[in-house]
Amino acid sequence: MRQVLVTLCLLHLAACRVVDLDFLKTAETEDPPGPYLITSNPHSYVCDAQTVARATTRYLACLQPDPETNGTLACLPGLTISCFVYASFGSVSGSCLELQQGKSCGTCDTCVWQDRCSYSTGGFFNNAVDCWGEGCVGGNSTTPACAAYFPEAWGEACIGKGNCFIGYVGGWSDVSEKKWVKQDGSEKIPFSETGESECPSLPWDGKLKVLAFVLEA
Repeated sequence: MRQVLVTLCLLHLAACRVVDLDFLKTAETEDPPGPYLITSNPHSYVCDAQTVARATTRYLACLQPDPETNGTLACLPGLTISCFVYASFGSVSGSCLELQQGKSCGTCDTCVWQDRCSYSTGGFFNNAVDCWGEGCVGGNSTTPACAAYFPEAWGEACIGKGNCFIGYVGGWSDVSEKKWVKQDGSEKIPFSETGESECPSLPWDGKLKVLAFVLEA
């Protein structure tokens, strides 16, 4: 039976590890091909798509600090961050509510691989990961849209821990002013240094969203 998280605290978990860098090509499965993580995030903290395929709600968690610009992924007792599925600022689809409600492709507000990209065959995870992703350029390609990614060293430092602060500072409408920031403010890294190098720009009205995978400690 699908386990449903019943409080906001239960949603503040985390997690995952490495997506194939060749635009969403993951280890082959028999039928259908895929699944696909819709991101160009090259960092080592990103989950392999097969790791999160068909994961139960208990092991998928999210952080969506809107309208705030920061938050803490806090694992339940006995769980720790394994890897991050998504840890991005941009036009990221997906919501904590969809995770809480146990949605998947067919019930998601947006089944990203199908509705925002041009994949012709299944990218199904058969869980809430179907609802998440950065979309594709123009909605008619398999090239992920622009995003800024949580800095690699900071994400790696969260692996194996029970919580992880993720946040940024900067102007509302001017993306060039936005910077990832550590919780104590001691270090800041511009978004421009953490995104896909070929991206022309980030959406000024983008959101910070984190989808993660946790394991028993």
